[in-house]
Amino acid sequence: MKRLFFTLLKVGISLCLVIIFLHQVGWPQLKSALDSVRREQWAIAVALFGVSNLLGAFQWRELLSTQEIRFPVRTIISLYLVGVFFNNFLIGNIGGDAIRIYDLNRLTGKGLGGFAATFLDRFIGLFTLSCFATFAYYFGGGLRSPDLEIFVLLLNVTLLGVLCFGFSRRVSGVLLTKCTRILPLEAIRVMEDVRKSFLLYRHAHGVLFRAGMLALGVQICRIAVYYTVGEALGQEVAFTNYLVFIPLIAIVAAVPVSIGGIGVRENMGALLFGRVGMHPAAALALM
Repeated sequence: MKRLFFTLLKVGISLCLVIIFLHQVGWPQLKSALDSVRREQWAIAVALFGVSNLLGAFQWRELLSTQEIRFPVRTIISLYLVGVFFNNFLIGNIGGDAIRIYDLNRLTGKGLGGFAATFLDRFIGLFTLSCFATFAYYFGGGLRSPDLEIFVLLLNVTLLGVLCFGFSRRVSGVLLTKCTRILPLEAIRVMEDVRKSFLLYRHAHGVLFRAGMLALGVQICRIAVYYTVGEALGQEVAFTNYLVFIPLIAIVAAVPVSIGGIGVRENMGALLFGRVGMHPAAALALM
């Protein structure tokens, strides 16, 4: 009953955010923005999105190999695309990751290994986006402001903390020791198993390098999707702005307060892209 209540609450939050935003923007302005789409550039954006998903599936496949989880390429792509689909409809824009982990556990019985690979897959993507955002923010020019700098720094500090926990025996060991004082023994055992799964990647340098190169391609393609859609909508916004804004939007949309980040993503997009002159209707169409 409690879970149902929170699910309905998040659906309500998504609907309220969308309704408020549409009321502020106005349906005629949104319709005008959508009617102005240049179809050729929209088709390029669709193709880029498809390429990003294929590269993402191969990135996930590399990380699964360290956990001794191997499938034919066709199966990996299928499982990955199912996860992408559910990311758009489940809580917090990460529900599809849970689906992927569930499928891996169902097919192989290696739920913890699947969790480690899928979490690291998500982390590498966010880390790559963070690098793009940081570089573009400090060297792109015209974007620096105190409030936006807080977002960028918080993003980097958070990812650095996760990196230390995942790849440092000492840091994760200390944290695990402290947790023994407040958590039940069964929970500690699960955390220890998860820790061991993550530490397998410490010396998997080849896998991490290949996954990192694939992640670079994935994130460039996905940022290019937004940039191309923006161009299709007639928005003259520099690519460096997308490098900064898209990672921040992705992080905020992943917070589990709405369904699939709906409402949160659109409002955040309007807020950030409004800084560089994009009309809220165009920002909504972009998101």
